[in-house]
Amino acid sequence: MTRSPATGTLPRFMSLRWQALIALSLVLFLVNGTLAYMAYQQANAQYELQQSGVRENQIRQLRGLVARNFEEMTRLVNVIPLLGPETEANQDEDVGERLRRGLESEGTLLGLEWDLRSIYWLTPAGRPALVWPVDSPPLGPELIRSLTRQEEGVDQVLACQPECLQYLSAPLLWRGQPAGTLVLGRSLADALLAFHRLTGAEVALFTPDGTGGEGQHLVPGFPAMTHPDRTAPIIQALAAGLLAAQPAAPIPASPEPLGGAFKGVLGEFKGDWYEVFRLDDLAPGVSALVVDEVTAETRAIQSAIHNSILLGIGGLILSGSLLLWLGQFSVRRLRRVATALPLLAESRYAELREILPQVGGRLTPNDELDQLSQTAQALTDRMEQLQHDREEAESRLVWMADHDPLTRLHNRRRFNEDFQRILDQAQRYGHQGAVLFLDLDQFKDINDLSGHQVGDLMLRRIADQLTKLIRPSDLFARLGGDEFALVLPECDKAEALVCAERLQRAIRGIEVREHARIHRVTATVGIALFPDQGHEPSELLANADIAMFQGKEKGTGRIQCFAPEDKARELMDARVTWRDKISEGLRADRFQLHFQPIVAIATGTIHHWEVLLRLRDPGGNLVHPDRFIPVAEKSGQILAIDHWVMAQAVQRLARDPRLRLSINLSGRALDDPALLADVERLLGEHPIDPSRLIFEVTETAAVNSLVQATELMGSIQRLGCRFALDDFGSGYASYAYLRQLPVAEVKIDGAFIRDLEHNREDRIFVKAIADMAHGMGKRVTAEFVENEAIYRVLHELGVDHAQGYFLGKPEAEPAWGPFPAPG
Repeated sequence: MTRSPATGTLPRFMSLRWQALIALSLVLFLVNGTLAYMAYQQANAQYELQQSGVRENQIRQLRGLVARNFEEMTRLVNVIPLLGPETEANQDEDVGERLRRGLESEGTLLGLEWDLRSIYWLTPAGRPALVWPVDSPPLGPELIRSLTRQEEGVDQVLACQPECLQYLSAPLLWRGQPAGTLVLGRSLADALLAFHRLTGAEVALFTPDGTGGEGQHLVPGFPAMTHPDRTAPIIQALAAGLLAAQPAAPIPASPEPLGGAFKGVLGEFKGDWYEVFRLDDLAPGVSALVVDEVTAETRAIQSAIHNSILLGIGGLILSGSLLLWLGQFSVRRLRRVATALPLLAESRYAELREILPQVGGRLTPNDELDQLSQTAQALTDRMEQLQHDREEAESRLVWMADHDPLTRLHNRRRFNEDFQRILDQAQRYGHQGAVLFLDLDQFKDINDLSGHQVGDLMLRRIADQLTKLIRPSDLFARLGGDEFALVLPECDKAEALVCAERLQRAIRGIEVREHARIHRVTATVGIALFPDQGHEPSELLANADIAMFQGKEKGTGRIQCFAPEDKARELMDARVTWRDKISEGLRADRFQLHFQPIVAIATGTIHHWEVLLRLRDPGGNLVHPDRFIPVAEKSGQILAIDHWVMAQAVQRLARDPRLRLSINLSGRALDDPALLADVERLLGEHPIDPSRLIFEVTETAAVNSLVQATELMGSIQRLGCRFALDDFGSGYASYAYLRQLPVAEVKIDGAFIRDLEHNREDRIFVKAIADMAHGMGKRVTAEFVENEAIYRVLHELGVDHAQGYFLGKPEAEPAWGPFPAPG
């Protein structure tokens, strides 16, 4: 808080908001509070009270009309056996003949006057012996059992199969002996129409369990309905949910409950408002929906709300006018702040501080504009510091675009550029030189036995030691993994061999201790001479690589010079051998999936597994992909491997719904026209959630064919699958292309993770990647997490997921933990 320059004391502070509210509080309270709230609450309360009474009255009316129909049928059931005159000729006729003769003479009158739809005579055994009229639907066994439950007395049943009829049964006596049961069936239509005349409401009957069927109803699912052309659309539009609802607590209107009824469902239909409520157990197994038009009541409530809104708007206009009057004295200071803030974007921090209005020194209390000015000054200081940090980070990124973070040597991109410059000079001045390709022997054993952290230490020591042995004019770089390259300008074959031997001796003398183990390595060196054996960096590196490969075929720790006459034979032999092994592996199903867990750092739980490929040779030994994948990529077999891995992963997802898997796509997969169709086919054959399948593509592969890759990835993403960008940060175009690629996750290249606990620059870079990716809505995964210290640093930097030997090695079956949480 800034002190007043006049008194030296803390200035008074009163918010502009409170200065305005002191004058306007009474108006806002009276207008927007009391009137609006009371009007709305009163209208709702009156409506609900009125409708509650209406519903109770309608329930009584509907039940009463149904009961009255049964009473009338009770009187009729005693009259029907007496129909038709009795003469001497028919005194001996049985009850069936008497009923048939009576119904033939008086049946039409019964239908017209009393709306009797059917009459049945059931024998004492419960079998129908007489049906009138003859085309009446037969009584079902369940209905007959319901109508013959009492040997004496009357049974009443309301059945809706397929239309709603009231059935009344009474025991029939003929000449003093039981003669079976007389059943009357009467339509409920008159009762429903009477209900409409009495209440003005529409009603529809249905069976909650659906046993009423569709039948030949005017409205499917409703055996009886008043004015179907009007009622059915209202029910379908507003109250479809009531048909499957369960009854609420009964609504009492008297000491006896009236039956279950729902509170009304209110809605608008074609400009009018209706309330629909459900009455359960109008009769056993029969429920009703009652439709009331409440347009007048609803519009009255809307009118009250409308008036409240108008009052509120009036209050807002008044308050806005007063706020404008109060704010005119602060506009000048606000304009100065608005003029100053854009200078932040131009990094003109000194000018900005001069333009900002001073805080305090006025008769009025401090307000929000004073706070804004103080905040702008603090923001200026912070932005100035951030610019300094950003310049440092940019310098670091420029350095990392050309260097390997682990060994601090030149990377492949910078090596190719400088190598091309050396070749240009050699060609211009007629000089010769050599390129040495170094590959460490059995280096993978160090990673497998002691972890990548020990392997990284070995690589750093080798880089440091060899750097001391080379000339300043030489070009030394790490190409990737355990491969190094050294360019010797102005050097002949003999000098190159001497240099290679010196490098081998230095590498053999390096050892790394890990607990009880002592690790040593050797290097196989391939040599190619220029300009005799090539004029381009790629050609010379390939020739040196072939020479190195020839040396490895003869044993470890060898030096081999490139011989053009052996190039085709050696290369063909290697490719043919591995091509046959790959074909046999696909044919004999020798490929195998391994699973490495990827853990959510915040919770210590598994997020998903990465699928890694292994090949089992005829002897049962596992072959890692670095042995066969390069050959598969050159021979084109990599596409078959891609499709095999996808098929196996999807099948595994279908068998285990707990899994989420990510699979690596080769660089050539993004150019495969059959990839999208294969993914669609697999998802169609196996009913899995596509979001459980993640495709990982390397940054280099995606950027090399950006337009085609973006289109293909977008198409697969629309199927529901997701993409992750692997090895992020290893290329110099990472930031430029990240926004264009439809990826949900970013995997930071392991080179930035291995030394994270000790390397401040790596932490800055990882933090920048995490912030940038989160700003784009993407998750971040860190590879090569080899110890707990790195795991904790990743949590502090805001990285989402972690993967590495500290959390779990690739296994033939997914490991379920437990995994450590950084907290």
